[in-house]
Amino acid sequence: VVSTQSTGTAVEAVSPVGEATLGTITLLCFLIGVPGNLLASIYFVQEHINNSRNTKKIFFTEIYICMTGVDLMLTATLFPIIENYFNGARAGVLFSDLNFCAVWGFLWEIVPCISVFLVGLLSLSRMLILVWPMQSLNLNVLRGVLGTYLLYHIIVRITAVYADDKPSFYSIKYSETTAYCYFAPENTDLWYFNAYHAGVVLGLPILPISFSFFASIVKLRESTNSPSAQSFSRVAQTQATITIIIVTSVYLICNMPVFLNYCYYSHVIINDNDDWEDYFSIYSKRQTFMGWYIWNLTYVVLVAVNAAINPLVFLFRMKPFREFVKALIPFRKKTLTQTKSVHLPGKSIREVTSSSF
Repeated sequence: VVSTQSTGTAVEAVSPVGEATLGTITLLCFLIGVPGNLLASIYFVQEHINNSRNTKKIFFTEIYICMTGVDLMLTATLFPIIENYFNGARAGVLFSDLNFCAVWGFLWEIVPCISVFLVGLLSLSRMLILVWPMQSLNLNVLRGVLGTYLLYHIIVRITAVYADDKPSFYSIKYSETTAYCYFAPENTDLWYFNAYHAGVVLGLPILPISFSFFASIVKLRESTNSPSAQSFSRVAQTQATITIIIVTSVYLICNMPVFLNYCYYSHVIINDNDDWEDYFSIYSKRQTFMGWYIWNLTYVVLVAVNAAINPLVFLFRMKPFREFVKALIPFRKKTLTQTKSVHLPGKSIREVTSSSF
């Protein structure tokens, strides 16, 4: 069942500056995130093929493949959010279509959870490597854990929507206050469950991820002070660890508001005595920020920012990825060809062509 909760009336509490700002941020996430994550996905797939015998490298490469694929899906599905922010009334054409609303809502119920889970796997796995450097990482365990987690979310959502008995029934709704489609429980008990479930899978992971983040920093500092810190393999591992720490820090910055909002949200509904008076007072349409911006900020915009920044981190931290991207630029290809084929007496051809970059 899909329905909408748009009142069709003017959205008085919405700030035009806020709408324009979030619309611009979301548009930038779309323009950067889609090509960036697409290129990163192709690069990591090639790395997977070229390093099929290096188990440790393949382990993290598979996580990166999943991360970039998930981030690509998140950023590629931002266009209805962008439309909502720029049309002035949060009444976009795309979300008014019930089938589109159902598909988008289903994807965004699952994909952000997978994104958080992957960051957790990445951070915790790197911490384990730093603590027990001789311990091997099992690819089959990784694939099994990822597959099980994905299957769990798919089953939960499909069961929630298509259950025959009314007590476990959800519907997909669009609300102008959230500016996106979401799963809405049809009774109070189920609403409580849905709130706690979202808090656990989206908000709570920040705690173990934060622990692994700080533990990795401590172990990294210890390893850089060891006698073998300057060896080639140790330097490569250190660089890989720093990259993962940066990816994790971006996640923590973008998702700390998510964690705080879910903590506050849970506190409100726990102390609401089933009358929802506190909830509708705090998250009221009369409150510009809490009523109209807190949910789309924490549920969509910050998630999109995180997904758009990740490929930029890869670009600046991974030299092979930079070379992969540079090789796709036609002008650079032509310049490199000239560098290899032209020889001038008494002068390096690199000195001649360096001014072109």
